[in-house]
Amino acid sequence: MAAPTPVHRAPILEVEGVRKQFGSLIALDHVSFDVRVGEVHALVGENGAGKSTLLSIMNGLQRPDDGEIRLHGVPLAIDSPLAARRQGIALVHQEIALCPNMTVAENIFLGNEPRSRTGNVDMATMDARARELLDAMSVQIEPGAMVSSLGLSQQQLVEICKALATRPRLLILDEPTASLTSEHVDTLLDTCERLRAAGLGIVYVSHRLEEVQRIADRITVLRDGRSVAHFGQRGASVEEIVRAMVGREPGDHFPARDAPAQGKVLLEIDRLGAVGRFDDVSLEVRAGEIVGIAGLLGCEREAVIRALFGLQATDSGQIRVAGAARRLTTPRRAVHHGLAYLPADRKAEGLVPAMSVHDNLALTTLRRLTRFGLISRRRRDALGMRMIERLDIKARDPSRGVVNLSGGNQQKVVLGKWLARDAQVFVVEEPTRGVDVGGKPQIWQAMQSITAEGKGVLLVSSELPELMALCDRIVVMSRGRVTGSFVRSEFDAEVIAHCAVSAVAR
Repeated sequence: MAAPTPVHRAPILEVEGVRKQFGSLIALDHVSFDVRVGEVHALVGENGAGKSTLLSIMNGLQRPDDGEIRLHGVPLAIDSPLAARRQGIALVHQEIALCPNMTVAENIFLGNEPRSRTGNVDMATMDARARELLDAMSVQIEPGAMVSSLGLSQQQLVEICKALATRPRLLILDEPTASLTSEHVDTLLDTCERLRAAGLGIVYVSHRLEEVQRIADRITVLRDGRSVAHFGQRGASVEEIVRAMVGREPGDHFPARDAPAQGKVLLEIDRLGAVGRFDDVSLEVRAGEIVGIAGLLGCEREAVIRALFGLQATDSGQIRVAGAARRLTTPRRAVHHGLAYLPADRKAEGLVPAMSVHDNLALTTLRRLTRFGLISRRRRDALGMRMIERLDIKARDPSRGVVNLSGGNQQKVVLGKWLARDAQVFVVEEPTRGVDVGGKPQIWQAMQSITAEGKGVLLVSSELPELMALCDRIVVMSRGRVTGSFVRSEFDAEVIAHCAVSAVAR
């Protein structure tokens, strides 16, 4: 007899009529859905739709004002993530929450360490079990490696292993592939399929709708705190899902890109090298251009762009800005010479989350806003409002912490602080990571407008379609070297992918 389909299996978790209000804001308005044995149930919606609040309630970080959550039919009352974990619920947050000064194995089993007969932590068993989890996900990371030595993509994989180490009955994945390179996305989705086959229930939250269509048995769409649509597997196109998410017909996915005028060279990297990281890397960015860097995890493109800001030491080659050789040994020097950096981890490196929207927008121009050693609040707020209007930043109260904004609006704030300084070359890393389908076009259009002003953009993205749609040229890296360079008329996804795994330049 064939195995029952997920929709006919018993539910693991049932969310019924859940409501949550913060002051005058109704974050969730009687939301209902369930997750069944051996099912991947996707939750999708724009930032601000209520997904984060719902996940927080399911993980014990928030308590609902109304409604009920049942686990295997029994009403569930959880008041902390620890209580949720003890009930078999594991949540992998989009934001990394690892201890950088501890090893991979220590992070995976933090609070869940295997013990010897004497009660001490059994390090050998912990390392062996960590290795099993890493191998199961095809992750080439040593259990004894320090987390601080890992890239963002690798840290995200460690977070997922940490959740699986608790042997959960229900796994909640919040934007699990947002930090992953394309080579690891397939690995993660294959892992989800194996876990589903083993009877695990999975809640999958993602802005990447192609992934959702591939992996989800059912899809629930949230909008403005309400569940507005439910789809079965292969029951809706991407366009139908987007329409339900935004409440309108979806527009063109990517903005049109006109061929830029050949402006002067703003930034030139000439045979740059750093022992053990990258070697003989050359590229240039002209006024009006968007130049992309493509490559797989470990290609060291992140190290190259960090070298532009003194965050990665180099031992050979040269960097020229507007034709003049520059020693960009510190971020201060790079900023002084007209470079701007929008890092992949915007909360840790691009923003000061506890500070207001106005304060974050003013971070790069404090000297201009200061008189007699004091910052003029009037000037700061006027600058902030100009950037808010220019970039259409949705901030109800700009005097409140920037952490209250959605991911897309936070990214606009990072961009706005550099526009306020009138930077000439914008080095942008993973600009749409964690940004919803409604916010992505605004980020893409903002980069278009930057180049229309005669500035240049150096774009690093794990999304090849994004690079091919936005860029005028793409440089491909593999194993620390440039293995291909293409102008727009030569873009071919298969050829670019081949260069990304090649050790020989094309």
